[in-house]
Amino acid sequence: VTYSWVVGGAGVIGTGLARGLLRAGATVIVNSRHKARLEALSEDLGRPERLIPLHGSMLADEAEQTVAAAMEITGGALDHVVTHSAVRWW
Repeated sequence: VTYSWVVGGAGVIGTGLARGLLRAGATVIVNSRHKARLEALSEDLGRPERLIPLHGSMLADEAEQTVAAAMEITGGALDHVVTHSAVRWW
């Protein structure tokens, strides 16, 4: 199993990245702070078995828990991380 994690990937760019990784055969973890966006992503991609939505944030107070959850899901065997997320501070 190849595990790829698209950090903060529930938007337009992340959806495209997840779609491409799924087509390449990866099991894809996508995290977001927004459960509704994860649900929409899953629906948009046809609810593939190899998509793992992860409700979690990369903001300072939650990042450690989100990383730990991703590592637990993969059994510590995470192959790829795509970090394109951004946090608005305004």
